Amino acid sequence: MAPHRAFSFPLSHIEEESRIPPFELNKKDISELRSCEAFQIIRDLLVDRKETEFCDHHDLDSQADKEAWLLQRDITYALIVPILEIYRHATQIAKALLGNRHIFDLELVFRGEARGAFSWLQCFVMEEEDWCLTRGCPGCIVTHALVAEPTIRLNLVACKLSSALNNHPYPQPHNSTSPPLLDFWQHALKKALDEDPFWGPHVWRTFESRAKALERGIEELVEQCIEFGSLAAANIAAADANDDSPPTSPKHGILKLPQISGTQEQRNWMPGVVMGCWTALLADAAEAKRIRSSSDGTAFHPLLYRCSTS
Repeated sequence: MAPHRAFSFPLSHIEEESRIPPFELNKKDISELRSCEAFQIIRDLLVDRKETEFCDHHDLDSQADKEAWLLQRDITYALIVPILEIYRHATQIAKALLGNRHIFDLELVFRGEARGAFSWLQCFVMEEEDWCLTRGCPGCIVTHALVAEPTIRLNLVACKLSSALNNHPYPQPHNSTSPPLLDFWQHALKKALDEDPFWGPHVWRTFESRAKALERGIEELVEQCIEFGSLAAANIAAADANDDSPPTSPKHGILKLPQISGTQEQRNWMPGVVMGCWTALLADAAEAKRIRSSSDGTAFHPLLYRCSTS
């Protein structure tokens, strides 16, 4: 069983500390984020869902702390967007290849570490759906990132994917918006864990080792999705044509994985995958905005809808 902090009440100093945003950010990183168009689009999407009400515990915080909670909530979501999109795409391919056979054994489509990564993500998304969809109090969403080993592991893998985009820039599609660079979050995550009264500095090496294993599995998962892509494409297109989901369900943003050669290293094409995830999300955001402006203004979050109905 994964390590998990268990609180017993009264919490005294721990409860008081939980009212303070756990991640420390410098002014330069905050300024760059606020000037990033893609990150502001993410923030607007979350605001549209009206998930900005704080629970009784965090409602006692100052306005400055509430703004910090909201910013850290939005960073957390922006970080995990590519992983959620990779999982959604892998699920789509597995369903297309299996058809009506063994629909509950989607992981069987994949092999090796990719199968393990898919199963892990499948269980995680099912168990942590509210957290993945950022439902509820922003303060609770942020603190939940440090509650259990799986959420910490996912955050750490997400940091590494973001760093890959920074370290190995990938050509952007024409007229596209640059995704936010969030590689600073790994340092903030480590510092928060080191100073956490439950975890402490001794856990980082263990978490990093587990994150590297999951990262390798996700890379293999993406590679196999590329391998199976042409086989599944016809089935996916047919499924879209017969889709009976609500009319606001997006069709515009489709994850396009890069073409790779047999000798091309994973580290060179993973940035393209992350870029593809952001391109799909931002295309969906534009479509959702168009739908809202031509309807009754009801808020609709494209990627969250897709992840929750995959």
